[in-house]
Amino acid sequence: MQIIWRFDVAMTTVATIGRILAAWILWSAIYASRETVGGLSFNAMLSYYIVSSFLTSLDMSNQISGELSYIIRDGQFSKHMVTPMNPQGFFGMMVAGESAFHLFFSFAAVVVCTLLFQINLSITANPWQIVYVIVMILTGLLCMISFNYLLGILAFKFQNVDGFLHVKGNLISLATGIYIPLTLLPENMAKVMRFLPFYYVTYQPSMILVSQGDPDIWAGFIILSCWTAAFLIITHLSYQHLRVKYDGVGI
Repeated sequence: MQIIWRFDVAMTTVATIGRILAAWILWSAIYASRETVGGLSFNAMLSYYIVSSFLTSLDMSNQISGELSYIIRDGQFSKHMVTPMNPQGFFGMMVAGESAFHLFFSFAAVVVCTLLFQINLSITANPWQIVYVIVMILTGLLCMISFNYLLGILAFKFQNVDGFLHVKGNLISLATGIYIPLTLLPENMAKVMRFLPFYYVTYQPSMILVSQGDPDIWAGFIILSCWTAAFLIITHLSYQHLRVKYDGVGI
């Protein structure tokens, strides 16, 4: 178990460095023939990737859906139904603990990349924006925990939820701006993204931290809060409905 945890931490750190390295190689070639892309300078673009990679590495909620679907089909979920605790709260706190644990290692990876690639990391000095980003990160983590928990408990109903998880993975990667900053998307698509919660989980906090964010930040907080509340309610109702169909044995 110790080896597994150490390997998991090491791979998370390597993945963070890998995303930043890939962005540095790709955008170095693109910026060789131009000064700005999508209104962002080369330094601002790399700053965005460093911050977004850091925030992405803190979100460990992705494992909830896979682990839940496995233990439900394997019959192990029974222990979570008989213990006097809310299963959603249990898995939520588990993710929060893992995210806090990975915080130091992800930060170390960011420092290494900043020094290695000699990036002048431009971070906003506005204290209110920093507070807003922290609130959005915590709210976004709660939102993603609820969303992934909802996908996981679909295993009560479906034999296999891998299809849902595959679609979810691709959607999240695009909608959170992991692949490219959302400012580079077509305008109509970017407008649609603003109504989804994933826009405010990683992309907007990253852009605000590198001083490239939308000044209308309260709209983002309201949208993300509404989605989070909706996921919490839907997840609770879905669990209450689906749990009675569970026979508690491996299938």
